[in-house]
Amino acid sequence: MLEYDVVIVGGGTAGSVAALAALRNGLKKVLIVEAGSHVGGLSAIGMTWGGFFDNNYKQVIGGIPDELVKKCQEIAGRGYFQYHGNGDKWITGLASVDPETARFVIEQELYKAGCDIMLLSVLEGVTMKNGKIREIQAVSRLGKVQIAAKYFIDTTGDLMLANMAGIKWEHGEQGVTQSTSNMFRVMGVDMDKYERFLDRYINTENHDPWRKETGGIRRGIEYWCPWKPDGFDYMPRSLGIYYHGKNDDVILNCTSASINPLDIMEVSRASFLLREEAFRVVAYLKKHVDGFQNAYIGEIYDLAAREGRRMVGDYVLTMKDIVEHREFEDAVGMGAYPLNFHDPTGAVHIPSTREFKENSDGAYDIPLRSLTSFVGNLLVAGKCISATFRAQSAARGIGPCMVGGQGAGTAAALAIREEVSDIHDINTKQLRKILKSQGVLFAS
Repeated sequence: MLEYDVVIVGGGTAGSVAALAALRNGLKKVLIVEAGSHVGGLSAIGMTWGGFFDNNYKQVIGGIPDELVKKCQEIAGRGYFQYHGNGDKWITGLASVDPETARFVIEQELYKAGCDIMLLSVLEGVTMKNGKIREIQAVSRLGKVQIAAKYFIDTTGDLMLANMAGIKWEHGEQGVTQSTSNMFRVMGVDMDKYERFLDRYINTENHDPWRKETGGIRRGIEYWCPWKPDGFDYMPRSLGIYYHGKNDDVILNCTSASINPLDIMEVSRASFLLREEAFRVVAYLKKHVDGFQNAYIGEIYDLAAREGRRMVGDYVLTMKDIVEHREFEDAVGMGAYPLNFHDPTGAVHIPSTREFKENSDGAYDIPLRSLTSFVGNLLVAGKCISATFRAQSAARGIGPCMVGGQGAGTAAALAIREEVSDIHDINTKQLRKILKSQGVLFAS
């Protein structure tokens, strides 16, 4: 039997930050149980880190996420940027982070802080006692291991631990779920030719001009190839290309598969279909977009589901809370990743919050109550927090997930330090005071 103060199941975007927060707030025994081969999750596969700035370019995320961006920037030479042009202003500033650098920095910080990490280890079961989790069972190449802890944090993305603990959850909206994608790295791109191509075609629309320092451009395929060359109809409806500062290296976000992310057979087949689509997209770009003539796929990252299970917790965050920026007394921080819906065809709908409320700043609070449930020693962070389908489309962004992770890890550490056995009994004012002292930003 292994014994820890806090066990975090899922070492991705939220889980890694949760572990750092717990350790930096005085805990000595913290464990991450991660099913994959590396920590960092989606934050370490080339996706830009969104949600750090509101509609007015005011920074709303600080703390550990901000620190990680700056540490990655020191190594890879990239950092925050903002889209140019009124049409993109509301999508907020983003952080451009090289994926391999992100993996290295996150893992380095975890080990420096004293974290134990079990990679390639799958959650198998949970033992409950008096309404709390007593221990979990995980399976690795060495067999099954039992792990006890005072507090547990579910950052699996699919609510794996909370589901086993009997917590209710929801999935999709009226039978429809967001489409699933993967990111892939393309090498051999002539960036000078590519920039000239963008200047020639995209700037002619007189809005949202391409500039290299923005690090990325996202639009439908008609934005890239307005003349609609052969094969156009077989291309994905949305095509995002991100530049992280390397001379011939871009990351693409464009593949799409409509599946049930809770069905492992569908997920397995989708992994191949998305890989197939990635090769088809690159072949098309090689033929029709200047600068891609000698391009090739360097790496295709794991399939990423935009949503899985969503916890029905103590409070369900709503779209109204997002749009109106409702302030919560127990908020653990803010995010500003936009509402965005990826339909089964791959088309992307990203409405500005100002379409629903004039002068909306696009930021929103993340309440502790959306990270908790009736299980007193369990917190949930990441994309599976307690939120409606539409609210989750914003809260699932990398920035907000990191904020929730820091809040969950800090809350668990405070509870243990104060010898509080039920997370509902912690002093939320004290929690916010601690978070604020560690760089977390609040609306007021």
